[in-house]
Amino acid sequence: MKNSIAKDTIFLTVMQLVTQVLSLVINIFINNRLGTENLGLMSLINAFFTFAIIISNGNIFVSASRFVAEERGKTDGNPGKIFFYSIIFSLILSSLSAAVVFISARPVSVRILHSAVCQKPIRMLAFALPAAAVSSCIKGYFNAYRKVVIPTVSETAAFLVRSFIMMISAGILIPQNRITIYTALSVSIIISEFTSLCILLFSLSKNHPEFNKNKTIGFPAYAAGLIPVMLNSYIPCILSTANDALVPYTLKQTGCSTALALSRYGLFEAVVLPVLFFPSMFISCLSTILVPEISKQRAGGSTVQNIGLVNDVISATIIYSLYIVSIMSRFGNDIGILAGHDAYAGKMIAMLAPVVPFIYLEIILEGIIKGLGKHTFSSLNYLAEYIIRISSLLISTHFAGCWGIAVSYYLSNIICNIARIVLISKIYDIRPSFRQFLLKPSIAVIVSWQCTSAAGNIADLKYPGIIPEIIIYSAVSLLIYLAVLRFLDSPLSLWKMPALSNNH
Repeated sequence: MKNSIAKDTIFLTVMQLVTQVLSLVINIFINNRLGTENLGLMSLINAFFTFAIIISNGNIFVSASRFVAEERGKTDGNPGKIFFYSIIFSLILSSLSAAVVFISARPVSVRILHSAVCQKPIRMLAFALPAAAVSSCIKGYFNAYRKVVIPTVSETAAFLVRSFIMMISAGILIPQNRITIYTALSVSIIISEFTSLCILLFSLSKNHPEFNKNKTIGFPAYAAGLIPVMLNSYIPCILSTANDALVPYTLKQTGCSTALALSRYGLFEAVVLPVLFFPSMFISCLSTILVPEISKQRAGGSTVQNIGLVNDVISATIIYSLYIVSIMSRFGNDIGILAGHDAYAGKMIAMLAPVVPFIYLEIILEGIIKGLGKHTFSSLNYLAEYIIRISSLLISTHFAGCWGIAVSYYLSNIICNIARIVLISKIYDIRPSFRQFLLKPSIAVIVSWQCTSAAGNIADLKYPGIIPEIIIYSAVSLLIYLAVLRFLDSPLSLWKMPALSNNH
């Protein structure tokens, strides 16, 4: 099972790596062509569309993935009927949401985005919501069967179509005033969503859902079971959108002009966060696969079977994230300048580097929690996380200016990830080992950091540029890091012990 999970995770990671690199390049291109202020406007519009997508599909990807996987785990399950319920539910919810978005286009454009020009593009976006919802549902179905290639191909095709349209718009059409940035975004989103849906429908015609005569829950019971899953997406979505809207507002309160506030916000959303999350592709893919895997085992009555898997993924996440911290702390300023041509982005990346392990842990722990069906806990924990983040943002920016954003991320991520670890420890009746999970990888990363820096100083290497320096430093540091970890796990070391131990 672990080999299969590893193969799927590697495939998803490679595909995400390609799209993330292209996305970063495209953001840099748009930044150079249109400026950071327009980049901030794009981030706000994308945040609004993401909000509309999540509201309109009710987290149907996770729902279909989890509930279809649970039916597969049962001896008398009926996965096809559950998938049919998911399609019906997604069509009803997304159609209602599309109608609301279409009707509310004017107040949203005037009162929230403060631009009457947005009205028509927002109404155009309403037509993409049903397509996006059905696509999410079909992706969840394929994910439940661990057929990860099909959803990935559809997402990649949609990304390429959307990116091509945005690059043509930013490079030619927008500078020549043939199209507004709002219309360009709407057109790219609509065409990309329908491209994805066509690919998924074609694949579904070749992989028919498994219908049988086994009795399962009715549609009303299924819809009721979706409520915790929906809230699990609505709460962070609403609060995340509120947090995104407050960032430029709070920056303006510190004395920044509107243009500077949008510029800082654009750099944070389009450069700082993508750089911080870029190395988490492997973690995100693994988290997606864990949801149906744990759901299937739990439905079959086996929770203990997942203890080893949970142990391995948490331990690997911490080991990996600490290595990323060492690289970002060392080269954060240089990476920010390379990606955003701005010292502010680099300083923010270096400052936020130590919170990376908590960000990555959140991704993997949420996958485990959703697989366990604990959506209510996840929703409440997200509620607490964003209350902490928004409160600290409103308070700390008055004292620390734009660096208050970093303070809000530190407090919210640290506190709420501790709560997630406590929940998982209780469910599996396990006790995390401080030595294995934290102390040992911390020692290894410090040793690798110091040894690599010392070797570079002694050799007095002259690098042809910052990019070769980052690559060489990262490779050497990784080899030393893995060697130290292997030594600490060897029979010669007194550090060798289980990462998790059962209390019984």
